[in-house]
Amino acid sequence: MDGPGEHLDQSISEVDRLRKNLKRSTSKQVKSREEKNISKSTALAWFNGHLNHIRRVVGDEDCQSINWYYHELLSYADKDTTRLKYDSCLKELRKCLSSLRKTVVDAGIPSLNPSSSDTPPEFSTLIGDVKMQGILSERWKECVICIDGGAYLSATVMMGGLLETMLLARFNQEPNKERVFSSSQAPIDKKTGKAMPLNSWTLKNYLNVAHELKWISRSTKDVGEVLRDYRNYVHPYKQASHGVRLDNNDARIFWELTKEIARQLL
Repeated sequence: MDGPGEHLDQSISEVDRLRKNLKRSTSKQVKSREEKNISKSTALAWFNGHLNHIRRVVGDEDCQSINWYYHELLSYADKDTTRLKYDSCLKELRKCLSSLRKTVVDAGIPSLNPSSSDTPPEFSTLIGDVKMQGILSERWKECVICIDGGAYLSATVMMGGLLETMLLARFNQEPNKERVFSSSQAPIDKKTGKAMPLNSWTLKNYLNVAHELKWISRSTKDVGEVLRDYRNYVHPYKQASHGVRLDNNDARIFWELTKEIARQLL
């Protein structure tokens, strides 16, 4: 997927998939975390992935309506919004995406080389340990192998591990640790009343503090939280009880956004 047409096709497919998922339930409102996560990941895939490619060939004004509807999806996911409202938004969003795709195709805009490579980044800018750099590069490559091989849950679990390691390294790199531990989002040890040591933090803690320190964007933090929730389905009983099944689309959305987080940190 390397040209604007392909990215618009993928966006339309993601919107159709979200509509289909939301129609499975007969409840009036969307309340489950799983459904809200799918909605968030669909919108964030646009802002952190597809949009960057499409902006290279069309003007910002061409994407205004599309951006507005995706922002609506993000706002819907922060509350218990009705399914009717979701469906209306998704219908209009699909029309806008299809219209832009027709414009791109009719104009004969060629495909461009992808700007989001699967090649491991240069981890040396974040981690001095050569051995750890090698391990992260291998994990990066294994994520790609897992996605291409259909091992989507395995890929998602590994992405979470990569994010935790990169975030921890970024915190260790910070010369003024007081900024880190005095953050309002830093986890507190109930016994001592002080911030817990970094190696005791969870991925959620890392993401919240990194966002407060302005190392990562709000949308990046949201992506990390969605990925964190999906990673927990490594436990078979939890996956079975929630009826969740990760597919190629989920994994590729998470992978594009994982690479975006890596770019922000590195």
